Amino acid sequence: MDEVRLGDASIRILPVVRGPPSEADKVRSAVETTRPAVVALSIGPEELKTLRVYDGGPLEPENFEEEIYVAGLSAWEPTIKPPPCFSEAIRAADAHGIRLEALDMDEVTYTENYVDSVSALELIFQGRLERKLANKRFRATSPQEFVLEWDSEVNGSPGFARLQARRERFIASRLREIAAPGGTILAVIELERVEGVKSVLQG
Repeated sequence: MDEVRLGDASIRILPVVRGPPSEADKVRSAVETTRPAVVALSIGPEELKTLRVYDGGPLEPENFEEEIYVAGLSAWEPTIKPPPCFSEAIRAADAHGIRLEALDMDEVTYTENYVDSVSALELIFQGRLERKLANKRFRATSPQEFVLEWDSEVNGSPGFARLQARRERFIASRLREIAAPGGTILAVIELERVEGVKSVLQG
């Protein structure tokens, strides 16, 4: 974990990979060892609310990009949705009476930023991206390398890169808000967005 100091607050940033069950142990250990005042997750408020009450089985991928993501990560271990990294963070925080916060945009804000960032031409070329992903041979030798390589493909165009940069700024802004009173915050953030969020926080 990396630490970012903001005044009297210590933000411990835990990079996670969505999907692998082994991520749950890492998150549980981080909650138990840091005993933060707040556990903050890089998901939106609606997803946090849903995950807190969800008690069903694994869900299927929602789109072609998710199918490629799941298939790629399955080279190391079976991939589960909802992501164990976030589900376990919620369970561990609740077990210790730790406050939970969502860091990402709500659905309305995300949609507005999506429309503002991604051009109609980029949407038209989504079919081409699907064909490219279907035929791509990923070079990754670990789950961490895979998700970064996958992210560079899926969010490589200017509009999608702009959207992810906006997410990173939003997450960093939320962390500043949560950290204002001081204390320790455990930020559980998908690996692909960690460097961007740290750059904003430290800038």
